[in-house]
Amino acid sequence: MLQELYITNFALIDKITIKLCEGLNVFSGATGVGKSLVIGALNFILGGRVTSDVVRGGKDEATVIGKFYIKDRNLLKLIKKALDNGEVEEELLIQRSIDTNGRSRCRLNDIPITVSTLKEVGESLVNIHGQHEHEALLSGINQLYILDDFGGISSLREDFSEVYRQVTEKARLREELKNNQNERRQKIDLYAFQVDEIDKAQLKLGEAEELEKERNILGNAEKIYGTIVSCYSHLYESSDAVVERLKSVVRELQSVAKLDESLQKILDNCNQSLYQIEDAAFSIGKYRDGFNYDPQRLEYIEERLNTIRKLKSKYGNTIEEILSYRNEGESKLKQLSGEGTTAEQMDEELRELSKLLHRNGRELTQRRLSTADKLSPLINEELRDLGIPHGRFRVQITSPSLQNNGDREVLSANSHGFDQVDFLISPNPGEDLKPLRKIASGGEISRIMLALKHQLAKVDKTPVLVFDEIDANIGGRMGEVIGEKLGSIARSHQVICITHLPQIASYADEQWKVNKVVKNGKTYSTIESLSGEARLEEIADMIRGSGKTDITRKQAQEMLRDAKKKVKK
Repeated sequence: MLQELYITNFALIDKITIKLCEGLNVFSGATGVGKSLVIGALNFILGGRVTSDVVRGGKDEATVIGKFYIKDRNLLKLIKKALDNGEVEEELLIQRSIDTNGRSRCRLNDIPITVSTLKEVGESLVNIHGQHEHEALLSGINQLYILDDFGGISSLREDFSEVYRQVTEKARLREELKNNQNERRQKIDLYAFQVDEIDKAQLKLGEAEELEKERNILGNAEKIYGTIVSCYSHLYESSDAVVERLKSVVRELQSVAKLDESLQKILDNCNQSLYQIEDAAFSIGKYRDGFNYDPQRLEYIEERLNTIRKLKSKYGNTIEEILSYRNEGESKLKQLSGEGTTAEQMDEELRELSKLLHRNGRELTQRRLSTADKLSPLINEELRDLGIPHGRFRVQITSPSLQNNGDREVLSANSHGFDQVDFLISPNPGEDLKPLRKIASGGEISRIMLALKHQLAKVDKTPVLVFDEIDANIGGRMGEVIGEKLGSIARSHQVICITHLPQIASYADEQWKVNKVVKNGKTYSTIESLSGEARLEEIADMIRGSGKTDITRKQAQEMLRDAKKKVKK
């Protein structure tokens, strides 16, 4: 429960401490005095969105502190989980401040926390039902949420929502692959052609240089052969060949070298030259005998070099660069070819997820149908209590056929399931059931809202329930019934309520009056706890205002007495 609420410099509030009771806490007061500021301050420390405008004029900072006492051990575990296993005691102190620059600071048990964490904790502590929920009740999705909350199947819906998210994401990725399929195939064909073209060429490193040398030889074959034959003849074959002439020189030098030893060195040089020239002549002869001019070989070389030139123009300046390009193309080809396998795997995963979505959706629908069967008669009974004796209420659930698991069924889903939920109502005898959104009477919508809240409160695990002007569009004759139902809810929850109706206020376990005063030219909202005569006077004011009489006071006294009797039952 919320034990204390301390508010300072918040809008028209200067400094106020509110000590709340466990049961029904009612805030009353004239229109415009600032009753909703209490709800605003409470929403502020629960992580609600605010701006620096809430800071009281002339002040630097607005602060709200809430002191909670938590009995439920499961709730303590949830809060501890939200705080990442932080230490949480039964007494919980939440503080939030905001300055004129819009900077907000949050603390829980004097430990700094983020607004998102504060909001998560706040949602488990307090459930605020605002006056604008009458409009929200007309929304089909909100009706679905109400049904799930009553049936305790919100977690099942969240599980479905997660699977649905995975299905839609997989489907999106698959569609991207499908859209890119033609482009992927074109790339595969291109890389496959390029790799095949290079592989067919069977290139070798250094090949181009060797072929260029060979082409140069074959292109000048006639000149080379003629020169070799001529040189061989000059050196060895002709009558005046160099070898024979050098041999004659050697013989003549040998005849005189014995006479002059100084000629021996010259003789040795000539002998050495003779051996070298003979060796050169032998090599030339061998080259001549082995020389083979093949025009077809030259043609092949030209074609081969032309092939290499074409590949260079496409893939690189050297054979090394061409082969590197080929390896990169092969890698890309494997990657693109592998995507086909990925797409197949994705299709299989999508099929499995769709089956899971089908199973979860079918279970969710069955649970909703079962919950609708339980909720409808309870609301009909509530409507009779609320002055609509012939009213008929029914929850209509429209779902697609769940006989197959195909894509068509998946397309009919959304993140909430396969179902469309509509609250149908017939307020008068002889009228057909119609969607709640088609009913013009705000009073009837308000009563249905109260009926739903009364039933939901029985299954709501949130310890604190707040009703902001739940009596909107409801006349005084129904106030007593509403007060009685709020009193019933307050037996299992702490209830905070803002009301204009004395019939509701008379059921309060603790009543607070909100006033607006002006001091030294400044406006203040004040809050005072009422008891005894002060409370009696406030109830009388709520009945007739400033024109109250002793009869009015007796009416107020009677209201308080009757409410007390009914609460004890």
